[in-house]
Amino acid sequence: MIKVSNLSKKFGDLAVLKDISFEVAKGEIVVIIGPSGTGKSTLLRCLNYLETPTTGQIHIGNATIDAVSHKAKEVTALRQQSSFVFQNYSLFANKTALQNVAESLITVWKIPTQEALETARAILLKVGLKDKFDIYPSQLSGGQQQRVGIARAMAAKGEVILFDEPTSSLDPEWVDEVLAVMKQLAIEKQTMIVVTHEMQFAKEVADRVIFMEDGFIVEQGSPQDVFNNPQHERTKAFVKRALKQH
Repeated sequence: MIKVSNLSKKFGDLAVLKDISFEVAKGEIVVIIGPSGTGKSTLLRCLNYLETPTTGQIHIGNATIDAVSHKAKEVTALRQQSSFVFQNYSLFANKTALQNVAESLITVWKIPTQEALETARAILLKVGLKDKFDIYPSQLSGGQQQRVGIARAMAAKGEVILFDEPTSSLDPEWVDEVLAVMKQLAIEKQTMIVVTHEMQFAKEVADRVIFMEDGFIVEQGSPQDVFNNPQHERTKAFVKRALKQH
């Protein structure tokens, strides 16, 4: 379903990702944790080529791409297999909630406008925004904007939704409403890779937790393994700190 092999990323002389390899099964929820500045968001951005990796291969669904020899059409094919939820929402300010969700259906998937809008309405209903169809992002709370962002990702119908710190820009009272939508997606077995500092969410929802530090995958396993019985000293130290903060 998803296979990442020997992925690395350098910015100039700075190696941010170092020989990353992992697989994700269909319907699996993988949560990536670790200290800030350790490459988690860069990894996620490399998975759909918002950042171009330096070396390595990525396979998602029926798309395969090699960093060294990739072509533009392969990048397009890879992006059609995944969708991205940004920490800062990244909505079109001049489009309504409905138009934001329908946009990629119309422009990327070439779905007729009326059909795309019907699909967008159904998804906004699902994320609890039935009375916000015609509202612009500036009139929505942070939690509502992020739910529009998730609805947009759901509309793309990719193999996997990539979440980059989806609650980090939110006021505390809006975090739960966004996590509730993600939990519902997990129940529906939507494949997800989630970078987050929400340890409780990782413990409750993840099938597998990956701990990253200094651009490496240090340890991975079930939430039970990683949080209750970490094997590496670095994981132990991080988990102890993180759980104390929450």
